[in-house]
Amino acid sequence: MSVVGKIAKRIPLLRGAEPRPTEPARLPEIEYNDAPEIDRLVFVCGLHRSGTTLLERLLAARYALSYLRADVPESEGQHMQSVFEPAWSFGGPGRFAFSQPMEDALSARTDFAACRAQLLDEWSRFIVGDAPVLLEKSPPNLTKIWWLRKVFPEARFVIMTRDPRAVSAATQKWSGTSLPELMMHWNVAYSKAVDDFSPEDCIQIRYEDLTQDPDGEISRLGSFLDLTPRENGGELEARHQQMRNSNDQYFAHHEGTRYGSGIWSAFGYDL
Repeated sequence: MSVVGKIAKRIPLLRGAEPRPTEPARLPEIEYNDAPEIDRLVFVCGLHRSGTTLLERLLAARYALSYLRADVPESEGQHMQSVFEPAWSFGGPGRFAFSQPMEDALSARTDFAACRAQLLDEWSRFIVGDAPVLLEKSPPNLTKIWWLRKVFPEARFVIMTRDPRAVSAATQKWSGTSLPELMMHWNVAYSKAVDDFSPEDCIQIRYEDLTQDPDGEISRLGSFLDLTPRENGGELEARHQQMRNSNDQYFAHHEGTRYGSGIWSAFGYDL
């Protein structure tokens, strides 16, 4: 058995670690599009606590994009559909990338045209905006790029990373696992994304670079994704208006531990 397999076997699926999302419902304060026409998808891919919500909000505010909103965690599309089980069913934050059953269940869904139609139909009730490009953000996208590419051949993927020490420490309250196990989870999840990476439809961004130069990084993504700027920029939630790198508060949890080489080295993290 592989090292990853041994670790995954040792980690029980504590499905109560993070509150299970309820059935999705529309938000009363949001104006929805009851007849959306979507031509292509942009998927934001990155582990929980990597800054993907911040990135999704910044992209939606800057560019003419449709996006999803519902009363589920961070309006993630994984909770607004029934084509595949959400990460919660496979251990949730800090665990799901270890799950062989999650991978097997997805591999069994080879009816790609039907999956596309069902996803678009189920998401349609929660779409905001009238742009033909739909922006969707869910952490498990990181391990599903190969499958999403078959379902949406015209899609593009934004792979977001954040220093794994920060992600691990910030996620531990949900996972209930050790920091070394969470570091391994980061390594496994992003190794899958690297395996699926294609420069034709994938682009990478680091949380550290986004917080240092938000305008430059968002413009770089917009160019690659072939997006049209909004005539009037959208509003950002108060929590996203002041941007700062908050990694340092999480580094202390590791007490100076050195982790050596891993897939994180490919993203510029010296651990």
